[in-house]
Amino acid sequence: MLAARFDEYGSADVLQVREVPTPTADPGRVLIDVSHAGVNFAEVMFRRGQFPVGVPHVPGLEAAGTVRALGEGVTGLRVGQPVAALTLDGGGNAEVVSARAELVVPLDGDLAGLDPVLAAAALCNVTTAYGILDGAARLRAGETVAIYAAAGGVGTAAAQLARSMGASLVLGAVGSPDKVDFAMRYGYDAVTTYADLPEVVGDNTDGGVDLLLDSVGGAAREAVTPMLAPFGRHVIFGDAAAADATYQSNDVWFSNTSRVGYNLGGLAGSRPAVLRAHLEEGLRAVAEGVVKLDVTELPLAEVRVAHQHLESRASTGKFVLRIR
Repeated sequence: MLAARFDEYGSADVLQVREVPTPTADPGRVLIDVSHAGVNFAEVMFRRGQFPVGVPHVPGLEAAGTVRALGEGVTGLRVGQPVAALTLDGGGNAEVVSARAELVVPLDGDLAGLDPVLAAAALCNVTTAYGILDGAARLRAGETVAIYAAAGGVGTAAAQLARSMGASLVLGAVGSPDKVDFAMRYGYDAVTTYADLPEVVGDNTDGGVDLLLDSVGGAAREAVTPMLAPFGRHVIFGDAAAADATYQSNDVWFSNTSRVGYNLGGLAGSRPAVLRAHLEEGLRAVAEGVVKLDVTELPLAEVRVAHQHLESRASTGKFVLRIR
């Protein structure tokens, strides 16, 4: 089968589309003929070696397609059935992928007819956005929210979900003024740059936001605490800057704030049923039109292009690879 693969860590140039062995239907797993696969910034970090995944490696954390085969013990699915799956072991950027059965969702019932392009685009980003707001941060109606990387896949989904869950104010921050107009299409009350966000928070809130979503890290992460209201929550779910911040434990005590994380892989290992619920709610939000997605579709052969755009941090929306 054809797949994108890297045999060493490095720039996007290490990615090659080549023939690789087709996986088998192991017990508890589902083989999927992939039609579309999302591309995420996490895969950029894996490819760069920030989180060593071992090489050779086929990237791809999310895929949509049809069931090819079922491993021993798998029930509730059938060969030929349209599905969407989190493929958190990697492998989604290939013609065939093996996925854990509990992370494979049939595209039937209220998900019937969901475009596989949108399903592939939603799996990581919308699941993460929903899991942050409902699970990690426990957003309540009337609370205020600020979101870093406001024009990205998680940011645009989180803004729409926060609004649907009753947030009274949704602010966004982006790395470049060029992204402001794009982000404003997705439910934000205001979008500004990271440097100007503290002033915008001060002008629009009574002492800070209740919730700030942070996938950026670095200097932007260090600036969060003064922007939080008493009992505000700083949700950390990425480190695009590859420059984490260091805190003293007394910081949360003195500021009456808290820090909480959300990580798909960690949740898949410790509470897969919880992640499955977040996954289904995220897909449902897209199917029902609560969350609208901006998708750029590319052929598998252009996987390097998707990585380069993400790595430049100049991209907006979501990249999806057309596999077949």
